[in-house]
Amino acid sequence: MSSTADPLAHFQAQGELLIARIVSRDHLQLAPVQISKAAAARLRQGLRALEAYVRRVLFCLALAMEPGLKPDNCPRNPRERVPDPDRKPGFKLFTGEQDCPDFTDFHDPWADPKPRPPHGLPVFTAPLLGRLNALKTLLENPFERAKRLAFHLARYRPGWLFAPGRTGDVPHRWGTELSATFTAMGHQIVAASKARPPPIGPRPVKPPRIRWL
Repeated sequence: MSSTADPLAHFQAQGELLIARIVSRDHLQLAPVQISKAAAARLRQGLRALEAYVRRVLFCLALAMEPGLKPDNCPRNPRERVPDPDRKPGFKLFTGEQDCPDFTDFHDPWADPKPRPPHGLPVFTAPLLGRLNALKTLLENPFERAKRLAFHLARYRPGWLFAPGRTGDVPHRWGTELSATFTAMGHQIVAASKARPPPIGPRPVKPPRIRWL
């Protein structure tokens, strides 16, 4: 395992290696317009592993930022925030019920064999490659998203935290050092959550005002 004084540099280096493995499996560096269904399934599997990896990187950074946060406790007006209808759904950090134990290797010998899907049309790569590029950009510059996560944790998620994802999300076939780094980040998140500072609480809301008489 490579040793470095900057943990983030190590996380980013391993993430770049994971991206390189995902891209090189089916020559996606050529940006093909369409790929086969099998190649699309392999790409989605790699994207799930990359999402789980980036998610833990953001949690490690957020917990490291939390003790030095300077909250803005000026009262706010909830009505001043106007939702943007054109805003695209972002990268989810709290997976909720998806963090159940991994039963992907479980096999029931009495179950009927799954029917093989018929050969269909090729899959367009634009949405999948767009997700890959967005995750790559987030891994290269994670500080802004990690700072927003740190404020969210400090305001609304006090106490101990479980590491997001499961051990099987980044299997050993992607690389021994990569899977070991993913597991170590999980232990780091749990250990850092046990030494968190007191929560800062939600931002205060402005009291009601007389708008007309």
